[in-house]
Amino acid sequence: MLDINKLKESWYFKEVFLKKWEVLFSEWDFDNNIYIVLIWELSVWKYTSIKKDEIKILAYLLQNDVFWEASLNTIKEKEVNIIATRKSVLLSINAREWLDEFSKKYPNEASNLLKYIIYLWNKRLSEANYLITATYKISKEILEIEEINNKNIFLLVEKIKESIWVDHIMYYENNTVMKDYIILKYDTRQKWKLLNEVKELTNTKLDLLKLSSENYYMHSQKLSIWNNNLWYLVFLRYNFKFNDGDKKVLSIVSTAISGVIKQKQLMEEERNKEFMSN
Repeated sequence: MLDINKLKESWYFKEVFLKKWEVLFSEWDFDNNIYIVLIWELSVWKYTSIKKDEIKILAYLLQNDVFWEASLNTIKEKEVNIIATRKSVLLSINAREWLDEFSKKYPNEASNLLKYIIYLWNKRLSEANYLITATYKISKEILEIEEINNKNIFLLVEKIKESIWVDHIMYYENNTVMKDYIILKYDTRQKWKLLNEVKELTNTKLDLLKLSSENYYMHSQKLSIWNNNLWYLVFLRYNFKFNDGDKKVLSIVSTAISGVIKQKQLMEEERNKEFMSN
């Protein structure tokens, strides 16, 4: 097992302290460090336009994640930007200069570090395979929708439930009249029923513990259009917690459903305009 305290006690590993929104490195930067996240969270993102006015979040790095392990055998510029989304603490070692010496002086710790990196590689490959498979299935289901309406959106939710290994999904819409309340519109435990159950938010946030009296593991995902959080999907499981790989898939699922609901809203707005003009 990787012993973080022993790494910290060695001279070769240095602590890195980042303030919230502080950049660790940017695209095209060089350094030979391997990093380990000790506290909190970092965001990995990349520009998606030449003008650098659009970005895409690629991943989040959480406690005990190891990254930029490519420094073990290559020297190349960074391909992404990494920023602390909260006040964070990292551990780093210059792999090109100090890893060999560290390995000679602390062979057990060096071996455990390499074993841990291999474990993370295998875990990420497994998550990537799950992500690609689930994304393909979801995209296929969306493309097969003949008409975008409430019935077909909720049918899509039913099909997605089977693709992403969850037992149930609840769909909430924001209450446009009372900002501290949301409305449960669909629950796969009550199939084919359009619901209108009002639930209260806790300090403007969704309190999962209040949503169900049954013993589930739960994960919520906001659905947004133009940075406005308009809906929530809540995923429920009986027997398994949601790991990081699951949450990545659920984020993609939620983005895809947001797009479908957005299209439905645009179509409704066009129909309303036609009705008013007539």
